[in-house]
Amino acid sequence: MGLLTASKKHLISIPVLAGAMLLFACSTSTAQPVSSPTNPASPSEVTMAPSDNSSIQAQDDSIILPDRVDVVYFHQSQRCPTCLCFEERVRYVVSTYFQGQLDSGKMTFGVYDISDSQNTEIVTKYGAVGSQLFINIVRGDTDNIKDIQDIWSWNCRGDKPGFDQQVRNLIQQSLNGE
Repeated sequence: MGLLTASKKHLISIPVLAGAMLLFACSTSTAQPVSSPTNPASPSEVTMAPSDNSSIQAQDDSIILPDRVDVVYFHQSQRCPTCLCFEERVRYVVSTYFQGQLDSGKMTFGVYDISDSQNTEIVTKYGAVGSQLFINIVRGDTDNIKDIQDIWSWNCRGDKPGFDQQVRNLIQQSLNGE
């Protein structure tokens, strides 16, 4: 009976260990990095808005629309499938639904490897430490940076349309000054 109980304990601990390994896979630096798509933007594309750029006030006088919204995704050199999904889906949403805002300069989009020394300035500005999505609502010379922690609960790999809608809503709300 003791041998059977010990075997059951081992069977239970295997899934727990596997889950823990997946959870920490993105933060471990010992494995070989997965190649990532080419970064579409350089760090200089996410900068402070010029101080002579005035904010536009909405019709109801209570909401001041941003001068620009910066959508910024950071990742580590080693990337898990979920982190790769984040970038893929955010890129898709931005290019599919917000190309006009990108073209007009009302929005910028950048993807940065936090371990690349060329990205030190922007990584420091945002306080990025891993796979993270930030939305920066820029009004005049003021940054309003939001770390979007909810991205981890939006089930990127299991519900891509749902994930896309969450990201789209977030960006649209930011463009609307919310």
